[in-house]
Amino acid sequence: MLANRVGVLWMFAFIAVFLIATYAVSQVTSVVPRALRGSLYAPEALVDLGYLVVTLLSVLILGRMIYSSERAAGRVKRRVKFFE
Repeated sequence: MLANRVGVLWMFAFIAVFLIATYAVSQVTSVVPRALRGSLYAPEALVDLGYLVVTLLSVLILGRMIYSSERAAGRVKRRVKFFE
């Protein structure tokens, strides 16, 4: 019963991190045209840098979650030290 609850919590955590990553990526991609035109101001750049950091962290967390679930299922043949 506890394993079932952990599985449900894991699923909701994955969905939450995925939604955060998706939103952060959409914010970062909207910045690129403004940055290339040179119309990006310092406060906006700091906020967008924050979105970039959130994007990178959430992608790393998603990778770790997928790796650990695949490893628990026995499908990992070569371990990745970065995710261990």
